[in-house]
Order: sequence, then structure tokens, then C-alpha cells
Amino acid sequence: PTYMIRAIPSNASDNVYCTLLAHSAVHGAMAGYSGFTVGPVNGRHAYIPIY
Repeated sequence: PTYMIRAIPSNASDNVYCTLLAHSAVHGAMAGYSGFTVGPVNGRHAYIPIY
């Protein structure tokens, strides 16, 4: 499936990871980028184009 349903509440590491992704997405949007998503690439967060 394209999504996953969790049967348990999120833990601290889930919260930290989601916060990092959110911050990266906001920084990209504030920098003027559009048509991208953020995610880890080789251990670093990167802007990934979605065209």
C-alpha cells in the first residue's frame, strides 16, 4: 500500500524523525522550491524532485 497504518502510538524517535522531515520541507518551501519532497539520501536529508 501507499501508506501504513500504525496500530501503536508513535515513539520519541518517530516524533524526532517527523519533525526533521517537516523542518526540511519548510526550509525548502521558504527557499522558493516547489515540486519536491524531502527524505534521507545516503544518511543526509535531501530535496527530491517529484515531476
